[in-house]
Amino acid sequence: MKKISFFFILFVSQLIFSQQSIKFEDSNFAAILAKAKAEKKLVFMDAYASWCGPCKLMEKNVFTDKDVADFYNKNFINARVDMEKGEGRDLAMKYGVRSYPTFLFLNGEGEIVGKELGYIQSKEFLALGQKNNNPELVSTNLKEEFLKGKLDQTGLLNFINLYAGKDPALAKQASEKYFANKKDKTFTGEEVNALLSFTQSVDDANYKVFVANKAEITKLLPENNYKQFDNYLKLMKLVTSATDEKTKTIDDAKVLKDGEGLFPKDELVKSLNVYKLNYYSAHENFPAYEKTALEYYKNPDEFNNTELLAAASTIGEKSTDVKSLQTAARWAEKVVMSQESYDSTSILATLYDKLGKKEEAKMFAGMAANFAKEENKDATKMNEILNKK
Repeated sequence: MKKISFFFILFVSQLIFSQQSIKFEDSNFAAILAKAKAEKKLVFMDAYASWCGPCKLMEKNVFTDKDVADFYNKNFINARVDMEKGEGRDLAMKYGVRSYPTFLFLNGEGEIVGKELGYIQSKEFLALGQKNNNPELVSTNLKEEFLKGKLDQTGLLNFINLYAGKDPALAKQASEKYFANKKDKTFTGEEVNALLSFTQSVDDANYKVFVANKAEITKLLPENNYKQFDNYLKLMKLVTSATDEKTKTIDDAKVLKDGEGLFPKDELVKSLNVYKLNYYSAHENFPAYEKTALEYYKNPDEFNNTELLAAASTIGEKSTDVKSLQTAARWAEKVVMSQESYDSTSILATLYDKLGKKEEAKMFAGMAANFAKEENKDATKMNEILNKK
């Protein structure tokens, strides 16, 4: 009898191994959705990152479990997407994927009908697939289902996540319905995020939920952050009544007067200035933004690098006033001294360029161009500065 080689045994074992694994599609996302529609199946997507340890353990221990593989291969169109490469970046943004692994169940429209996070043992992962295996959802349009009032609590939460970016007003309606129907007094991180994202005023229905469930919410959200959010909403109420929508300006004196007693004065002034900077920027009232920023950041040592750079960048882009540009340059210089990056050096180069400091502008533009290569950013503007005569 002929001896069986070790390599033949290894080949057979690998073949068996491959047969006992979830089979993931080797095609783009659009083709995967089209296949799901054609075969009347949902899509299971493993959203992973190459550096993620739990993702590798799922691939090694769970996706290769025979019962898991058989069920998922039979009932789903399976996709495995690196969220940090290619079209994975867009999908991560679309579906709000921020932690790995994230498991998504999608209908043929690409809408989320089921979601789970983190490492899951084989038995529980099989149960997850069984729970989300609902072929009736393949051709379902979640927006239509929501408007018809047919989504359950799980469906509503998925709908909120999916529509948060593309139709915030509709997502807000869904959040209000979700929390009005919520029976369980405990909160998950996903629920807290949905609640805070769509509580925009002390007059919102969700604000009542926010106040009534403080004890549960602060188990996940630090109490100081809870208080800051609450104060911000109260401030919004004050500021709205003091805002002239025709001139896009805010009556500081009215806010300070009406807010007296609600907040410590220093806290009120700081919060008001932050709001004004955001408001004036959003409404493109740059003169008011510039005036507010120069006053607010007059002691730059009291602020972090992100805040200073944001203000310096806006002034660098919009202002023609030499004193304002010089002040913004000092902010950027302070940041560069502690944090050299493309953002900090490019902003400083732009400010020096506008101030006519050619040598300094070129020096920092060169640094920024080098950082651009490392950080995969566009250096066109920096090269323009470098090529100036």
